[in-house]
Amino acid sequence: MFEIDLDTAKNLSVGLIGGSVVFLLLVLKFAKSVVTKLLLVAIAAGVGYLAFTQRDDLNACAEKVRTLVASSGDVNDLTCRFFGQDISMSSINLP
Repeated sequence: MFEIDLDTAKNLSVGLIGGSVVFLLLVLKFAKSVVTKLLLVAIAAGVGYLAFTQRDDLNACAEKVRTLVASSGDVNDLTCRFFGQDISMSSINLP
């Protein structure tokens, strides 16, 4: 299974949010039909919203992992999910 680390997942979500904003601006500039504009704006807004909520869930999971590690000390088998993919918590920065 494909695994990425926490920082890569956060950067990926920021890229998705930024990409959806750029896509949104391009659609508003170049799309001719109002229906096409509305449909593509809805898609761009949906992708941006999903990326934002996934990033928020990932941050909450990382905080939960930090508190669990502070009490038990082991982080090797803990994972979080980002768009259905496992995120490795072995590289998490502990306080």
